[in-house]
Amino acid sequence: MARELVMPKLGLTMTQGTVTKWYFNEGDSVNEGDILYEVETDKLTNKIAADTKGVLRKIFVHAGETVPVKSLIGIIGDEDEDISGLISQTKKPDDENGPKTAEEAPTAPEKEEVSVKKSDYILATPYAKKLAHERNLDLSKINPTGFKGVILARDVEQYKETKVKATPTARKMAEQRGIDLADIYEGARIRKSDILALEEKQGAADSIDVQEASTMRKIIAQRLKTTWAGTPMVTFNMEADMTELIALREKLKPIYFRDGLKLTYNHIIMKILSKLLIKYKDLNASFEDDKIIYHNNVNLGIAVDVQGGLLVPNVKGIEKMTLMEIASKTERLIENARTNQLNPDDLTGGTFTISNIGMFGMDSFTPIINKPEVAILGINKIADKAVVINKEITIRPVMNLSLTTDHSLVDGALSARFLKEIVDMIENPYLLL
Repeated sequence: MARELVMPKLGLTMTQGTVTKWYFNEGDSVNEGDILYEVETDKLTNKIAADTKGVLRKIFVHAGETVPVKSLIGIIGDEDEDISGLISQTKKPDDENGPKTAEEAPTAPEKEEVSVKKSDYILATPYAKKLAHERNLDLSKINPTGFKGVILARDVEQYKETKVKATPTARKMAEQRGIDLADIYEGARIRKSDILALEEKQGAADSIDVQEASTMRKIIAQRLKTTWAGTPMVTFNMEADMTELIALREKLKPIYFRDGLKLTYNHIIMKILSKLLIKYKDLNASFEDDKIIYHNNVNLGIAVDVQGGLLVPNVKGIEKMTLMEIASKTERLIENARTNQLNPDDLTGGTFTISNIGMFGMDSFTPIINKPEVAILGINKIADKAVVINKEITIRPVMNLSLTTDHSLVDGALSARFLKEIVDMIENPYLLL
């Protein structure tokens, strides 16, 4: 029996997904458990496996296309099974005006942005793109007739490529320089002088490379804009003498190494936060639907730099963990983030976030709150600095901490006290014992 394939909802916040790759073509046999396709969300890329055996009869959403969750993207069925009724009865979940069949032509065609040779972007329907690819046609040369300048399949079918007139010398020069003569053809025969003039003009302009932003980057950008515009953020900075914490880490490193773990300053600071955030519940909170949610557990997010953007998986319930457990769980999450093996649950439910860019030599920065959380701690580089201790100047390893809070929910005095206690525990890490 035929089965619908729909865009899965891979997290509470997911509203749409992009099909990045199909592992099978229409007509291919598929076994249960086979990886069918990949889906990119705002946070990660997931490989989706087939939950039934059959033939991939129809693909509705091709690689590169973005659709809302629960949208029909394909059909699996028996080889000779009639699926026309299933197609005609399938409703699109985002259709607010009533049911439409998958074969109906929409008033406004589904749009897909296509990168062309000129580093420009144009709009075309998926089928128009497919036709153009099969016929080796440049979509930038096709006149659109669709809604809001969208190229339709009929535009591709009706297109007749203009024969470019040029002298043999001009053609040879254009080939050597990678110039498409059709881009500069205006009806008159192209000569050597035209190529030289174009070359001079191009040499005066900056060379640019325009790329379509990934789904992850687009949504990250939108969320950051929303956060920045809608949240009165205040950043507090304070220096911490790292002498004692460095000494503690050096004593513990061999013990952790025997268990295959590398103990970092992040791990120790996370342990400090696991204790203090239980005490400072206003910092271990979320603001959702005009309600402040105070969490009794600490789910600490770690900002991880990955290809294409930033992921923030969180270590859940660290207030109950030992330092070694925190180190083990954190490193496993970071590795999964960088190898694209995170689960949606790893990226939801955070209560507080840390972001460490000290390895890049940063003295200070303004970390942006990971909404709906209300605070984030930035960790900077450790540097030797002259400090006064007992009225004497001495050199100590010093780290600057940057705490950003939502000032509409967290008062400045409370933020300052919280940051001061973090510094106190860094300078006296044996208080953790």
